[in-house]
Formats: sequence, C-alpha cells, structure tokens
Amino acid sequence: MTCQESEQYIQEFVDDTLAGDELEAFLWHINNCKACYNEMETGYLLKEALTRLEDGTSFDLHSELKEKISLTEGYLRWRSIAAVGRRLVLTIAGLFLVLEMLYLYLNYL
Repeated sequence: MTCQESEQYIQEFVDDTLAGDELEAFLWHINNCKACYNEMETGYLLKEALTRLEDGTSFDLHSELKEKISLTEGYLRWRSIAAVGRRLVLTIAGLFLVLEMLYLYLNYL
C-alpha cells in the first residue's frame, strides 16, 4: 500500500468501517510509515477529542489509539488463523472425497 492509498483509508479506520484485506494492508503500512501513522493519529485524535469534549468525558487518546491498533491486529491474527482452519477442513474433506471415490472405483471394477 502506498502513502496515497493509506490516506484514503484513514477516515474509514477512525470510523471503524475499514475491514478485510484493506484493513490488514493499512495497519501494516501505518506500522511501517511514520508519516502515515502521524496523519492517522492526528485524524483519530481530532475526531475523538471533539466527541469527548462534547460529552464532557475525560480521555487518554494516545493510549486508546494504541489499544485500538492492538485489538485490530489481534482480530486480524484470528482472522488469519480462521482462514487457515477453513482451508485445512476443506483439504481434509477433499482427501476423504478422493479416498471414497478411489474405494468405490476399486470395489466396482
């Protein structure tokens, strides 16, 4: 993902509407590009600060942003594990199907 592409996803990330491969690519990019991380952080801080000021609640936005990123990365790890699990189940099912077809073929020759 380029910096220009990353900029397009900042608001979606801040609004929790970014998902899938785009989310994974965006997180990888902001973890490796300080300029894009700073831009994303500014967008997050502005949105959350304005919301919290209206509500009158106290906040530690830097810690909350780090927590949000950490939780999102955890979600992506589980998503990857689930994808591997699905592939494994499908592979095993396919092997059983092949074995059953081989068994039927050998028994009905």
